[in-house]
Amino acid sequence: MTIKQSNLDEKRVKILKALSEVKRIEIIRYLYHEKNQIKNSCGDIGGAIGMNKSNVSYHLKILAEADLVGAGRDGQHKFIKIKEDTFKEFLPGFLATL
Repeated sequence: MTIKQSNLDEKRVKILKALSEVKRIEIIRYLYHEKNQIKNSCGDIGGAIGMNKSNVSYHLKILAEADLVGAGRDGQHKFIKIKEDTFKEFLPGFLATL
């Protein structure tokens, strides 16, 4: 029996690698619980979970590459939102456990 690799396997690997770090899960938890906030900046996230802005930015970059978070702009301010569609497709029920 031969098992073929799916085109989505690489995306799954990126997602799982991104979530293999405790601080990134903390960031996802914060964004999920604060999803009704209009603006979640690196500074807001860092202050909430006890990290400096540059470390938050590094972790957000990895989460964004895995398509778990996205960024928007309001003037000069950048804000971060969780991409719930990605979680629903690849990790259904995960967010409810946070």
